[in-house]
Amino acid sequence: MGSKCAFVWILVISTWTSLLKFSGADYAAYRKYIQEQANNITFVKLFQEHLKLFQSNNGKVLGSSDTFDCKQFPHPTRSATTVHNLTPYDVKVVGAMGDSITAGTGIKATTVLGLLREDRGLSWSIGGIGDINEHETVANALKFYNPSVAGFSTGSGDVNSKYAHLNVAVAGETSSDIPRQAQELIDRMKKEPGVDFENDWKVITVFIGGNDLCDYCKDKETYSAENYVSNIQKGLDILHAQVPRAFVNLVEVLNIAVVRQLNQNLVCNGLHLFLCGCAAFPMSKEAEAELAAEVIQYREEAEKLIATGRYDTRNDFTVVLQPFLKDTGVPMKDGCSGDSSCPDLSYFAPDCFHFSEKGHEAAAGALWNNMIEPVSKKRTSWTPGELVECPSATSPYFATSKNDQSTDDQFGGVYSADEKESNSNPSGTGESVAKSTVGIVVAVVAGACLLILIAVAIIRLVNKNKRCPEEHLPLLQSGQSYVHKSI
Repeated sequence: MGSKCAFVWILVISTWTSLLKFSGADYAAYRKYIQEQANNITFVKLFQEHLKLFQSNNGKVLGSSDTFDCKQFPHPTRSATTVHNLTPYDVKVVGAMGDSITAGTGIKATTVLGLLREDRGLSWSIGGIGDINEHETVANALKFYNPSVAGFSTGSGDVNSKYAHLNVAVAGETSSDIPRQAQELIDRMKKEPGVDFENDWKVITVFIGGNDLCDYCKDKETYSAENYVSNIQKGLDILHAQVPRAFVNLVEVLNIAVVRQLNQNLVCNGLHLFLCGCAAFPMSKEAEAELAAEVIQYREEAEKLIATGRYDTRNDFTVVLQPFLKDTGVPMKDGCSGDSSCPDLSYFAPDCFHFSEKGHEAAAGALWNNMIEPVSKKRTSWTPGELVECPSATSPYFATSKNDQSTDDQFGGVYSADEKESNSNPSGTGESVAKSTVGIVVAVVAGACLLILIAVAIIRLVNKNKRCPEEHLPLLQSGQSYVHKSI
């Protein structure tokens, strides 16, 4: 017992000394702290015990089984003509902007230094290791429909590693870095192998703001909701001005105040002092309430920005707000859903802050569902065990403010008749063009002949009416009309 108490005091003194040395809870200080603690025998021993709380951090969470439940479905053979009839089959590029969560920080950590590892290939929105039945990510879901998707991350490393590809998220960054990330993403897309920048359809996910909120209590003006949304607007404006054919997900900030529920032990507490002290250790009840109110303000400002239609001025670009984190809390262990003191840590990395692979898969499933759900009917929360939403022949499109996933035959009411025909008879491109050309010629000739016949018939009827004024045309006289209805 005395030995354990000594460990505790050594850890407390070590952590406090580090905080004084680095004067703030930024990510650079956190990185330095982890590097120091990796050589601290006391911390390493406590961390090994601490890891037992996170042993069940694997397991499928997307769908009702160990496989991706969605199926292939009939779809037009030609690419989408607008972002409002964009199907998963059309997407050829994925990109992502954000912070340490999108960078994949700590996903597979089993050592102290492992807390700094960035497993971008497992990141919820852009990880592309394996396939959807191995690792559940949005990028892998898109690969299920179109194996030629490019841009996904393929391994571990920082933003400049060869495995990052179009994942430009940087651990520790805030919303003020989003304009720079946007330009970096554009530059990378133009150079990425397999990407036709001008013609390929792209899905880009933007998720940032957690670090802003984690520093809010230290500088309320810099990290205000107004500045947050101004930064987001600048980044989105850059994408809107320069990127053709893009569907952009803007994911609402998570409720950073829930970090306090993850203060499980001294290891968590020590790490939280660096990662998010404002939320983990609020100075007062008033400070805690103020932070919670600012989270709401962040979301409301983002909603207002997107609702202006600022990014709906072109048919090949849109930004859709994805709100699945709005009412999402910390998942709880079975049997204690009403008790906030027993969080299910299997969804979190051993730093008690970032997501484990299970957490990333949960976020991927929730984002995918939001992308499928109509804008007016998007879920604002995620709970364990939810089924995955699947696009289908009747609802094939990613939801935007200008489509409502209404049904019309098998293609949702947005495709024109010729697009439906090209899908129902999916012959080769050359054959389709030839048949289409012949069909147009036949239709024009037939239409001309029909007009001539109608003209002749009218002339004869007029002449007949002049000769026999007592005779009338019952159909015209009755005021009835004939409307051609397609079957």
